[in-house]
Amino acid sequence: MDRKDSYQEPCLEQRHSTRKVSKWLSTLTLVVVSFVFGFQFLSLSFSAVKSRLDGLSKASFENVCAQPEPAAQTSNFSAFYSSLDFRMESAKRLSGAIQIPTMSYDDMGPTNEDERWKPFKEFHSYLRTTFPVVHDTAKLAIVGGYSPIYTFTGLNSSLKPLLLAAHQDVVPAVSSLERWTYPPFSGKIDGEWIYGRGSSDCKNNLIGILTSVEHLIKSGWKPRRTLVLAFGQDEEISGPRGAVNIAKYLESEYGENGIAMIVDEGGMGIDEVYGADFAMPGIAEKGYTNMHIEVDMLGGHSSVPSQHTTIGILSKIVSAVEDSQVFKPHLETTSPIWGYLSCVAQHGSDKDVPSWIKKSIFSKKPNLDLVAKKFAQISLPNRYLVQTSKVPTIFHAGVKVNAMAESATVTFNSRVDIHSTPKDVQTTYLALIKPIAEKYSLLFNGRSVSSEPSIGNISAIPSDGSLPSPISPFTLDSTAWKVFARAVQASFGKDVISAPSAMTGNTDTRHYWNLSKNIYRWSPARIGTRLNAHTVDEKIMIDSHIDGIKFYTELIIQSDIEESNAF
Repeated sequence: MDRKDSYQEPCLEQRHSTRKVSKWLSTLTLVVVSFVFGFQFLSLSFSAVKSRLDGLSKASFENVCAQPEPAAQTSNFSAFYSSLDFRMESAKRLSGAIQIPTMSYDDMGPTNEDERWKPFKEFHSYLRTTFPVVHDTAKLAIVGGYSPIYTFTGLNSSLKPLLLAAHQDVVPAVSSLERWTYPPFSGKIDGEWIYGRGSSDCKNNLIGILTSVEHLIKSGWKPRRTLVLAFGQDEEISGPRGAVNIAKYLESEYGENGIAMIVDEGGMGIDEVYGADFAMPGIAEKGYTNMHIEVDMLGGHSSVPSQHTTIGILSKIVSAVEDSQVFKPHLETTSPIWGYLSCVAQHGSDKDVPSWIKKSIFSKKPNLDLVAKKFAQISLPNRYLVQTSKVPTIFHAGVKVNAMAESATVTFNSRVDIHSTPKDVQTTYLALIKPIAEKYSLLFNGRSVSSEPSIGNISAIPSDGSLPSPISPFTLDSTAWKVFARAVQASFGKDVISAPSAMTGNTDTRHYWNLSKNIYRWSPARIGTRLNAHTVDEKIMIDSHIDGIKFYTELIIQSDIEESNAF
């Protein structure tokens, strides 16, 4: 190898080495640059996505649960309500109303024959004495025997009326009297609470409405929009004399859909949920149906029992219905509960609102079945806001200890989901009962369903039932909802959010569907301030009763401000 060759070879190796180092450095640089740019891109992308999600929660969905802006302010008419004199005077008015036992019973007879109607006559005398200005000013009609309708004619006769409703009757309080802190019709005031049957359901509403109107008229107020007050006499037994006749009277006066807005008892008051205060009126009610089931078989002496008995077969039916999972939580985007969850997603505290609520509300294709299931798991009351219920409420069998019962009966009651029908529920019951008739060789509603000779009969007879109510509007596109929300702001504060809810039970409004498409069921009180409706120690806080008077005042004022018929 000559010197030239010996010299060139090392240089070639150096060049290879240099190229390797250079290539390695280039690759490293490319990786670093790619990593830096990639990280920046991912950061920007994440920020964009986060910004977009934040935008969804604050902007894209602001109209789903928008509140009136600017918030309504308390009117001068309500300023007087904070005085101690007014507070105690109002408490005494409610106490006096509680002391008159206007109890209603399922078997109430005609008003001119049944002695149990007498307290209602006394109650009307009390109202005339306690609210003289109302009675001197209003046009008063009495329907159904004891259901008063007060009409205050507005200055603008072209405007549809506002209807405020409540009921006079209370559920009986004749047993477990020893468990009451004070007698149920004492109307006891202890300085903080007013005790007695009807204090919570719903003489507080009735007296609150009349107090607000009495005060408004005394203050020189004259309605622009006609105001109607209607107080049924038998809401606790479904309103056959009261609300039914009130509805007929008002429809004859104003026509179908002739009322701008109806506010009656109900709803879920005001509650702090997920870091915000929500006023939750019932904008819909569930339907209702009963299923009456009877098992008929031969009886006999108990010393020689047959293999199966009416009581045994009926017990199997009860177990089959109770244990079945045929009614599932159900939700649709038109549901008031979906509206409520939308309000929670928008107005609740970010740290408190569960992620599943936000993800569902902000999704273009939410899994509604999953949302319904999660909502139902929160509590039992929640479950039956989105699901049909089924429960045996009456059971009869047997007349003697040593004789097998020839007949056994049970009645199931169901409150029908807002998006279902009584017919659907009745069909489900029949499908659950029929296999038992087949298995034990009984006729089913008089028809053979088994190849074996029948040993008796199972009859399953549904009641007619009632459909779920229409769903009232719950966005600011609705003038009625806007008026309601502004009244809440003016009486309870600008930070209280009006959000839709539903009713698992029924009110007198079941008879008012033809009168208005805007029906809101709400008793104005914060959760925990009116307690024990239908049970021992029913009571309401005095401050809560004053809050209710303030709300009714502001509702009347807000409906007057809205000088349009866009309801």
